[in-house]
Amino acid sequence: MPVLSPFLERRSYRAFDSKPVEEEVLTRLVEAAVTAPSANNSQPWRFITVTDPAVLAEVKNAFTPGNYWAQKAPAATAVVTNNDRSMIIGNRVFAPFETGMATMAYQAQAVAEGLYIHPIAGFNADAVKEALKIPASETLLVLLIIGYPGDDSNLKEHHLKSEHSERVRLPLDKVYAKDRWSDRLLPQKP
Repeated sequence: MPVLSPFLERRSYRAFDSKPVEEEVLTRLVEAAVTAPSANNSQPWRFITVTDPAVLAEVKNAFTPGNYWAQKAPAATAVVTNNDRSMIIGNRVFAPFETGMATMAYQAQAVAEGLYIHPIAGFNADAVKEALKIPASETLLVLLIIGYPGDDSNLKEHHLKSEHSERVRLPLDKVYAKDRWSDRLLPQKP
């Protein structure tokens, strides 16, 4: 059971402290990520961690207004992949799945290190790719906002409420079936 702990504790908090994250800690996050399974050992994931203030400012300038809270974070990691580095069977491309597994391992290690980590999609991907010199051939999936827990007094009311609310997940019977498909796995219509 202990393996569940970092997964149960992981949550997308928004109250970051601006204190820098140590380089050896950031390295351990990637060391955890690369342990993820990969078809044919293709390892299609790439991680670019940004801590340089000038480059980080460029990345933060690409955030959408809803991610105002991420401005305080001392680090962000770009999660990048490329389907050409992946096994493909018919129309099933494995790169995003494998990169997602690596990203979850990265997040679990962040929790074990006492960090907050919050994946975001709210940013101008072209601007971030330009800031980080990511080639056009690569897909920037998400940014991981990273930092130590901080003061939540600057959060907007709805984010503050979310920060302290109970973590909500669908019940297992809505996401899990045995032996064959069940229509209870379909989303409920309003």
